[in-house]
Amino acid sequence: MTDVNEHASTTVRVLPAVRVAGALALLQLVLHAVSWAQSADLRLLAPHGVALLHDVMILGTAALVARAGSRLLPPNVRRAGDTVSVLALATIGLVISVYPQVLREHLAFPVNLFGSGADAATVMLTEYLGIGRLWPALAAMGVVVLALWWNPRPMPRNWLVLLAALLVFAAAALTLPRSPNPWVFSVVQSLSSIASPAQREVPSLARPPARTSAAVGGNLPLDLEPDALAPAHVFLIVLEGVTAADFEREFLGNGQGFYGARRDQALYFSRYYATNLDSYTSLIAMLTGVQVPYRAYADDGLYAAVNSAENVTRLLRHAGYHTSFVSTYQHQPFVPTRADWDRVLDRTGLPSLDGWVSLGTSRMEAATEDRAALSTIVGLAAANDRTFVLHELVYGHTTEWRATTGQTQLAYCDQYLRELSAALENQGLLDKSLFVVVSDHGDRARSSDADNYRVPLLIVGPKVVAATDAGFRSHLDLPAIMFAAMQQRELPAARSSQLLVGSTERWVYGQVWPDGSHLFIDDGTGAVKARRGATDAASVQSSFQTMLNAFGAVFGPNSQ
Repeated sequence: MTDVNEHASTTVRVLPAVRVAGALALLQLVLHAVSWAQSADLRLLAPHGVALLHDVMILGTAALVARAGSRLLPPNVRRAGDTVSVLALATIGLVISVYPQVLREHLAFPVNLFGSGADAATVMLTEYLGIGRLWPALAAMGVVVLALWWNPRPMPRNWLVLLAALLVFAAAALTLPRSPNPWVFSVVQSLSSIASPAQREVPSLARPPARTSAAVGGNLPLDLEPDALAPAHVFLIVLEGVTAADFEREFLGNGQGFYGARRDQALYFSRYYATNLDSYTSLIAMLTGVQVPYRAYADDGLYAAVNSAENVTRLLRHAGYHTSFVSTYQHQPFVPTRADWDRVLDRTGLPSLDGWVSLGTSRMEAATEDRAALSTIVGLAAANDRTFVLHELVYGHTTEWRATTGQTQLAYCDQYLRELSAALENQGLLDKSLFVVVSDHGDRARSSDADNYRVPLLIVGPKVVAATDAGFRSHLDLPAIMFAAMQQRELPAARSSQLLVGSTERWVYGQVWPDGSHLFIDDGTGAVKARRGATDAASVQSSFQTMLNAFGAVFGPNSQ
């Protein structure tokens, strides 16, 4: 295996690393073709094709390096060099083999893999991708073994093959700046940051000291009067990734839809902000009134205790409401205040999946459309004198839903609410029902865009005074807003500002003020990502650190 014909001008021995690279490139072709066929989306053909080009470029570059190294090494160590090269190629093959099946998700939310921490990677592997979907890595191992087993004789030089390889490399190079390949994308992003480093304006946030008390506090100082609570049935409908601008244009502007029919009983909050750009931490804020100052996919040991804080679910349960968390996901590990729900329902609790759209190309996104849960939700209301249902809608969470259904997310939401209202009316329950329609956050890929934090909040129900409220509020005010609507009390005072936490890819945090002024900081670089108005980065960093320390003192890991 180590004899290389250095002097032959017409033939060349196929090195083990070259055989492995070629076999892995063929495997990538099959994986991309299978993933694209399963997506049934013609728009994904080009991204898969370009991503495959970059796979070939990665493998080809590694093979060329291996070949050059083999020529430079002394004959007595070439076997060891071949072994190192094969191991390196095999590692690359195992890593890149897994991503084609989640290429759609990467396109919807591009992530710099080198900027993500170990905690985010663990969650992606165990919860999002799922261990069972690592079969391409096993296939890559098998391909490597077969490539090593096949040991062809030296082959004649083929200039057409060389020309084809040069064309592939040229095409890959031309498409590098906007690569859909997550690994190439990450390299390009990292090199861009190195080439044009942003100036650090503030120091990195410091981890708060551990709490010394076993007790977990709360943040809902509400004078709740259980006997005065009304209506009897409360439906908290959480939209996925909808901004206020889109909601106002498409949902509120539909005179024939749910809002048009209930306009005289609807209160809309036009300056309401999400606290986090992740669903789980946003849901926690909505129910507890406490902001989690971490990204959702950080080590959950840093914030898990907040789920035991005083919360809306527990208060309503103590007031006699049957509480249910509903999601049509097949697998939903991120349930806020889990211990305080009477029931946690997922897709396995639906009466039937027949006739409903179900998708499932990734473990965490495997779900059935939201309308499939309507009969279950209405059944809960009919079976209990008082109910509180939080339905986390899944429609619109990924581009797969939109590509499959051909319906806009807000049009689907309107259909959902109209059907829910009609079903409740048939049961004689509509006049006893309160609808709280809110979005968790906006586009997670644009964590320094303040518009992605302004989200809709719409309260609809009996005795709700029709109006548009322009007070500056956030998810932290939702408990007080809900109870004000249920007891016909005054709304909480407007806020003077709100701290914000960005996406799961990079820890971006910031602050926004009622006049639209805002400032966002990338904690990794200490650089300001976006600024509007006379805002001071050091002040924002200090305010966020104060919140982080206060949260850690009450809800952080216990040092005892």
